[in-house]
Amino acid sequence: MDRKMNFTQLRCFIKAVDNSSFTIAAERLNFSQSAVSKNIKDLEDTIGVTLINRAHHRISLTNAGKYFYRVARNVVDDMDYTVAYLQNKKNDTETLLRIGVCDTPLEQKILPIFLRKLRESGSNINVQFVFVLNNSIGELLNHHVDICAIARDDVDIVDDVLFEPLITGKVVIACPQDSELAQKRLVTMADLKDKNIFLLDPNSSLNVQMNFQTTLINSLGMERIKFVQDFLAMDIYVRGGWGYGILPNFIADSQSEGITYVPIDYHDISPYGIAYMDSFSNKSVLEEVLKTLEKAVKEYSQTKINK
Repeated sequence: MDRKMNFTQLRCFIKAVDNSSFTIAAERLNFSQSAVSKNIKDLEDTIGVTLINRAHHRISLTNAGKYFYRVARNVVDDMDYTVAYLQNKKNDTETLLRIGVCDTPLEQKILPIFLRKLRESGSNINVQFVFVLNNSIGELLNHHVDICAIARDDVDIVDDVLFEPLITGKVVIACPQDSELAQKRLVTMADLKDKNIFLLDPNSSLNVQMNFQTTLINSLGMERIKFVQDFLAMDIYVRGGWGYGILPNFIADSQSEGITYVPIDYHDISPYGIAYMDSFSNKSVLEEVLKTLEKAVKEYSQTKINK
């Protein structure tokens, strides 16, 4: 009898891996543990390879399992997103819009304003945020999100993706409030000499910052430059007085207490805005979202000036 793979098997496999436990996977799926184990064994028998090492009752993936997990995750996510989208489409009074975000400090300030303004306008858009820190374009191309907040440099090389700018891109320096650079209106490259500088790791930061980081390293050398993994780590080092952080303005929260952000004397970089597929069909929703985001950015900027 021919065996066929099914979504129940894939879900059991993914839940077991995500939770490193057959027992927890069973609880999450409302299955018995034996049912989860059997589904995963049937899946392995169907494709003819071992996916999970079961030695000592601890779950670890074989090399084949690691590869299969990535594929299975995309397949199941695609199906879940599609089902949620189609179910929502049944209800004409509400439109589901999935927005990919990177959870930057700036987004944490702007997006609540955006949601409030949508509600005040009586919009029928139901917004779902999806965190896409390291794979923004991939999530858009795979239709896991409908639109994505991103820098334009990240979409320029991708066909069929359009971009609407929201914020002009500039490089800024995060300074401890009582530091000498915090008193300046514009920081030059010469001002950075002999300063401890924190940069976002090239493997985790936005492409838009790469050119400036290369320019900075060529000018100052690596002796006083350290890389950090994320915005939070940079914020902690700067607040602690260990040095200065350099980042795009559309990542920074300019209202942050204890840190002053000063522009660096460097040409404008790629703007920050909204990317979407050329095939995006609901243009009226897109227009409403863009206008509301523009209002949110304007309100945030005004609040920053007033402070």
